[in-house]
Amino acid sequence: MNKLEEAKKVYETITPPMSYSLMVERSVNGKVTEQKKAGHYRWCKPAMASVAAVFVMCIIMLNTIPAFASAAYEIPVIGDIAQVFTLREYQLSNSAYDIQVEVPSIRNTGNTDLEKRVNNQIQDKIDQIVESAKQRGMQAIDDQLAEGGKEEDLIPFHIMITFEVKSSNENTLSFVINDTESSITSYTYQTFYNIDLNTHKDITLSNNLGEDYSKIIVDSIQKQIAQRIQEHPDWSYTVTETDLKEMVNDMKFYINDVGNVVISFDKGEIAPPPMGIQDFEIIK
Repeated sequence: MNKLEEAKKVYETITPPMSYSLMVERSVNGKVTEQKKAGHYRWCKPAMASVAAVFVMCIIMLNTIPAFASAAYEIPVIGDIAQVFTLREYQLSNSAYDIQVEVPSIRNTGNTDLEKRVNNQIQDKIDQIVESAKQRGMQAIDDQLAEGGKEEDLIPFHIMITFEVKSSNENTLSFVINDTESSITSYTYQTFYNIDLNTHKDITLSNNLGEDYSKIIVDSIQKQIAQRIQEHPDWSYTVTETDLKEMVNDMKFYINDVGNVVISFDKGEIAPPPMGIQDFEIIK
């Protein structure tokens, strides 16, 4: 099976946004001459703004149109950068819940076993989130009805599952799946994936920061908290040095564009919920 046939097979298994249907169909069937002509016309313009516009459009298409992302792997430069793409999007909705899902997938890592492992982990994680959301949504509706609520006044449980690439280069791939849940209040729960593309293994805090990673992280977070409180006297944190030491081995993190670890705490985890997600870059 050649790459074009593979792209067609992937396309047939997904449900792209309706607004992209025509563009996706052209991409899958290899009709790229129009895109090339349009691109050539833009590049003929001397203005740098046109170059930026083409680049932004490519990035948007890579992350929103699965068929274009698949086709992009035919082009070495784009393929080497775009290692995480939207494999599938779908929505589940009824009176109890409204679940919108964006499923990411990784490719072009040079290791098919790694890709299969990570993609399976992603799918398992999303399946768990969706199933849990459906059950909680149904339970919330049952509770509202039991308390005398009217069916027309029922509030569905909203879930949005998205992803964001934190860094992607020849050495590292780091991205996050965001599970944003809202009913009366809104919370976002994060699941990070950090991959060393040289060893094809998950990146750990110890192999990034060394044996003293625990002390390095705790000291850095404490200093940053003190600085933030000094700059924003109305801010407050509910975490102590002892808490941080106990939490360090379970801390979630990603790798940023300059290769530094960024510890990320969910909304309400170490500070009042209105302060949102709290990130701390650990400078090596």
